Amino acid sequence: IAAVAGGGGKGKSGAPSPAGSGSGGVAPAAGGTGPGLGSQVRDGKFAFVVTRVSHLHSVGDTSLGLGETAQGRFTVLHLKITNIGNVGQSIDDSSQYVFDARGRKFSADSTADIDANGNSGQVLLNNINPGNSVRAVMLFDLPKGDKAVRAELHDSAFSGGVTVSLVHK
Repeated sequence: IAAVAGGGGKGKSGAPSPAGSGSGGVAPAAGGTGPGLGSQVRDGKFAFVVTRVSHLHSVGDTSLGLGETAQGRFTVLHLKITNIGNVGQSIDDSSQYVFDARGRKFSADSTADIDANGNSGQVLLNNINPGNSVRAVMLFDLPKGDKAVRAELHDSAFSGGVTVSLVHK
């Protein structure tokens, strides 16, 4: 419910925030140095791996008026999320962000995330128990022609977060 109630509007941007001090967090420069695709990073009770990045213009069955169409283009983060803590915790997509090369911050689109995860969309609403891993996708609506160069991932809205470079090395 936190993922839906948290909003995650389309194309929101604002001043970038610091990467924080989550365990293993390294704030890469705009050029994309630091942990990257395929690297495990940790913040609080979660270990994250961004396995790949893709792009979509829409998700769900938009021909029936369902699903979501991007204002620009969806940047899709493919994630493996592992609970490394001692208690169950849900992943909140409204606490996840990507940044473009100009440092603009984009929020996840919660409605598109639910559509894109299909039956496993429950991943964003249910607890992940200790030691368990889930795979999910999170979508961010960026302007056409813009590119996400880094992601900031959080175990909750109150954690420091960790930064992952999305630039291929």
